[in-house]
Amino acid sequence: MLKNKNSTVAVIALIVVVLIMGAYALLRPPAPKPTPEVPVPPVEQAPSPAPAKPVEPIPGVPQFDTSKYKTEPVVKVWRADRGTIESMPLEKYIEGVIAQEMQPEWPIEALAAQAVASRTLTINAIEAGTIRRLHNADVSTSKEELQAFAPEKVNDNVREAVRRTRGQILLYAGSLVNSIYSSCNGQIAATKDESFPREIPQPAPYFQPVTDNCFEYAPENIKTWTVKIPGSQVAQAVGYSGNPGDIKILEKGPSGRILFIGAGNKKVYGAEFRKAVGFDRLKSTLITDMTYDGKDFTFKGLGWGNGVGLCQWGAYTYAKQGQNAQYILNHYYVGAEIKQLYQ
Repeated sequence: MLKNKNSTVAVIALIVVVLIMGAYALLRPPAPKPTPEVPVPPVEQAPSPAPAKPVEPIPGVPQFDTSKYKTEPVVKVWRADRGTIESMPLEKYIEGVIAQEMQPEWPIEALAAQAVASRTLTINAIEAGTIRRLHNADVSTSKEELQAFAPEKVNDNVREAVRRTRGQILLYAGSLVNSIYSSCNGQIAATKDESFPREIPQPAPYFQPVTDNCFEYAPENIKTWTVKIPGSQVAQAVGYSGNPGDIKILEKGPSGRILFIGAGNKKVYGAEFRKAVGFDRLKSTLITDMTYDGKDFTFKGLGWGNGVGLCQWGAYTYAKQGQNAQYILNHYYVGAEIKQLYQ
């Protein structure tokens, strides 16, 4: 009898609990609807074409003696803005370079990729002695001579990117990579012959026409652009004395950039033509249209810079997509590997 009484009480208690919960469900405010997630585009594994055959030493390019840099060197920096020479540790110099060559607030992985490229380019300059012959220094803060420099812009992002990559450079089959870079490659990288046909006499198989998505974040004025240049100036740049209307793009390279432009028996490399008319006027040699109206040439093009190697806006995009510095470097310097010189 007691057992039955207890069972009845338990059932009544259960009913009361259910009624209370039901009342609570009716009275409490509805739960907020979850904020719909903004779909994140899948990380684009951009094609980084592997070399057609195993990476082999580049003919005519010496192997790099890494033993020369077992400890961090102190470099003599030609301060172009002051006309003076200042000595500082290499990593300190790299911080100042990164702060000016990229935006200091950019993602750390993009800054880290830039740090490795800039450090490698710096070692190239030291080994070649180009700045030493000009200013009796190892490096220069003139962008035209080597790389820009702004130590006053260095922030924690920059310091962390340089710290993470301390002592790291790029090698290709044991040789130093000529780690040139540019602002925006127009979504396809240039080959050596398209942008540096004379300046880099040796082969550079790590420069391939790889594609990216640098237009994702790049400013509109460097994605696509149009410029008018008087026919007389175009003719002068080509060295042609006839009718400017005769001038045509004679050949394009693997990435679609002007390889040769000219008329008659006159032709010049696209890169030399761009230099002659002005780098800031003709933002790149990735020309999509060239017309002549009897007075002026109108050029329509993509990107800004030489387009070789690391694309800074492309690196920014990859970093925003979650890729790391090593992925970025492997993409733009095909077949190259990261080498640790010193700790």
